[in-house]
Amino acid sequence: MESTSKLRKHIFVLIVITIAGAMIYGLPYFRSYFYDSYLSTYHLTNTQMGAFGSMFGVFGMISYLFGGVVADMVSPRKLMSASLILTGVGGFLHLMHPSYVMLLAIYAMWGFTSLFAFWPSLLKSLREIANDDEQSKAYGFMDGGRGIVYAIDGACIVTIFGYFSKVSNDAAGLNGVITYYSIIAVVLGILVFILLKDSKPSNSAEKAGKPEQSDKISVSQVIEVIKMPAVWILSAILCCTYVMNIAFYYFTPYATSRFGMAATAGAFITIAAQYVRPVASFGGGIFGDKIGRSKVMYVTFSMMAIGTLLMVVMGNMSSTLFIVLCILIYAGMYGGYSLVFSMMEEGGIPIRVAGTAIGLVCTLGYLPEVVVPFASGKLLDTFGESAYRYMFIGITIIMVIGIVMLTVWDRYVKKIKKNSELAAADENAINA
Repeated sequence: MESTSKLRKHIFVLIVITIAGAMIYGLPYFRSYFYDSYLSTYHLTNTQMGAFGSMFGVFGMISYLFGGVVADMVSPRKLMSASLILTGVGGFLHLMHPSYVMLLAIYAMWGFTSLFAFWPSLLKSLREIANDDEQSKAYGFMDGGRGIVYAIDGACIVTIFGYFSKVSNDAAGLNGVITYYSIIAVVLGILVFILLKDSKPSNSAEKAGKPEQSDKISVSQVIEVIKMPAVWILSAILCCTYVMNIAFYYFTPYATSRFGMAATAGAFITIAAQYVRPVASFGGGIFGDKIGRSKVMYVTFSMMAIGTLLMVVMGNMSSTLFIVLCILIYAGMYGGYSLVFSMMEEGGIPIRVAGTAIGLVCTLGYLPEVVVPFASGKLLDTFGESAYRYMFIGITIIMVIGIVMLTVWDRYVKKIKKNSELAAADENAINA
């Protein structure tokens, strides 16, 4: 262990990476904050809006399977810089009032630049700017920091949209938001290229005269991971909790249609999640270490299930109560989301195949990114405002399934511990 803090030395780089890790996703997701305005400005159906999310999500699935390999082949500094700049370019193309087909192409481009090429590179860069005993701090700072950035950013885009839509129209408001995100993405791309350094071989590798060992995935390693029950159980748990991470974007159009909120007020319903995120993320992590990760997730899944169930049964609720329920759901959503990957060690997944396991868990666990937007859009076009009731019922059921999968997980972990204790007892008996 190094005596000096490598992370502290690179604190400014960490801040830039954190900001970049938040702001690059402004363009792919801003349509959800101003759902109705986006729908009318570009003359879209709800199904077409959902297709944008599904197109973006398809690249997310691919990224977790192959993006890490690309990040090992190309400098993260160059990949992140190019990704940010190209994401900004996509935003400028969006200003040309494109057709539906062109918009699909833009979202496909953003899927490639912000997920496939960017995210694995960001994670690798985080690993490189911290010592081995500072990895949790680096990832924790980044995740909580992104929540803070999102909270500030949310206030900015609501102000920008509100100003330009007031002096002109909603189309001008959307263009103001797009321009804001595009400029920031390009500027951050330039900063990342200047501040980050290309990775170097480790000292031990240099002394041995050998290149640093890469984290390439072997076929046998993949097969080993596929056979692990823990991987499939965690995939199911992540999939259940991530449904809410995608579905909550529909709280904005529900608020505007159900309560008659203005576009800026409706947008704040979704943006409010980012104000809850830092507290919930840090709190979930702290309590997860103290009382047990699955115990915390029982609570977070219950909060999400109760919140959405009350939205179903309380049809005449006030807008204030709706906001309170949203905050309850957001606390559950972010309180448990970051705990899934911290459960891998207790599930008996060895560190030597952790990367492969994470890739598979992400590929399966983030399936809602592809399915939920399209399915929700189809429901809205078919049933109108009644679709939200069906949507909330579906979410509640999935949250209950998540609780069931946590029960399966607890039993599996107990079985592992029991087998480990029996093996240790047998070994002691042999040695005696």
